[in-house]
Amino acid sequence: MPFRDAWLFFGPLLILVGFGAGEPVVTGVGFAILLIGGVGRYWSRHLFDRVTLKRSLSERRAFVDDPVTLTVELENRKLLPLPWYEWRLAIAENATVDDEALSAAAAPGFSWLTRRGAIGWYERQRWDFTVRVSERGYHQFGPATIRSADLLGLFPGTTEDEDAVHLVVFPRVYSMEDLGFPAVRPFGELKGRNRIFEDPRRIAGVREYRQGDPLRRIDWKATARSGELRSRIYEPSASRQFYIMLNIDTLSHSWEGYLKDELERTVSTAASIAVWAADEGHAIGLLANGSYPAADRPIRLPPSNAADQVTRILESLAMVQPLTLSDLAEVVHRERGRIATGSTVVVVASLIPEPLAAALRRLSDEGHAVFVVATSDRIDATLLGDVPVRSLGGAFQRPEVFA
Repeated sequence: MPFRDAWLFFGPLLILVGFGAGEPVVTGVGFAILLIGGVGRYWSRHLFDRVTLKRSLSERRAFVDDPVTLTVELENRKLLPLPWYEWRLAIAENATVDDEALSAAAAPGFSWLTRRGAIGWYERQRWDFTVRVSERGYHQFGPATIRSADLLGLFPGTTEDEDAVHLVVFPRVYSMEDLGFPAVRPFGELKGRNRIFEDPRRIAGVREYRQGDPLRRIDWKATARSGELRSRIYEPSASRQFYIMLNIDTLSHSWEGYLKDELERTVSTAASIAVWAADEGHAIGLLANGSYPAADRPIRLPPSNAADQVTRILESLAMVQPLTLSDLAEVVHRERGRIATGSTVVVVASLIPEPLAAALRRLSDEGHAVFVVATSDRIDATLLGDVPVRSLGGAFQRPEVFA
């Protein structure tokens, strides 16, 4: 029997001995032990009733090393106080808290933020911490644990809180000059071979079917009314479509692992090009051979010039992980039918295997303006034929840019 549960035995025993021996002092001690043990046990069982540990972030999105306020609130909404407590909140390992020393957590990838104290009945305590994250990503704050005990500390207890909040940290963004590109027209005129191209979202009318028209152009309702095949007529695109395609692979085989520096350079380059393209008024889309965290949904954003499109792209790039769903060549092949003729396609990669090079040559032959931005010196330009390759001047001439 644990010592803290000895009251269950000694209290009643002393009461019986005291009554039998006619010793009121012994009986009183037995009653005291029984009372203290019972109250302590009851207190411990209800320690965490209506006790909450809330946490929130002042921002859900931030750039690397931006200060973000983490607010933690401990509230006790009952008559029983917590004579002492210790709460611990799991913090992503690459996050720092100003003026705080974090302790190592057993769970990999986390550290503990800790506070100790006491809280009375119907009391709330609040802390504001300044958090900074040194790497892009989808960073978690939580879960948490709270420890406490009854007034005498006889019956300690712990409760787990599995809730978590997340912070999306965008990749670093650089100017075109920092990437080693001209500030003006880094990709030339950005026009495909078909200078006037159509926007499939803007239907101008219908016409008779012509041999070679793709099935997606056929208007089946108009065909049913007329009894003959009719094809849609599209208006010219109101915006220039600009696809950014990201090859997450940095080594030829997945079992070889990945090169972290090259992956981060590739992601930051894609983010920088996205911001530049948005400033230039392009309708930007993103395609990558990866998936979002805890999901098998591929990273794909159709081109759009909506006000929040660049934010959505940066958020998607922040979540890029080393693991990939498939080769980028397969992803490009599935996307081909959705790319409007005359679009600009910029592929950012540190590795271009032959299947991907063939897919890009095919896109170029179909009338798209295709460019490759090489984030390493391991890309063989001869595989790409007429597809131009841009190398990062900043990466090779000024490596401190990406430090």
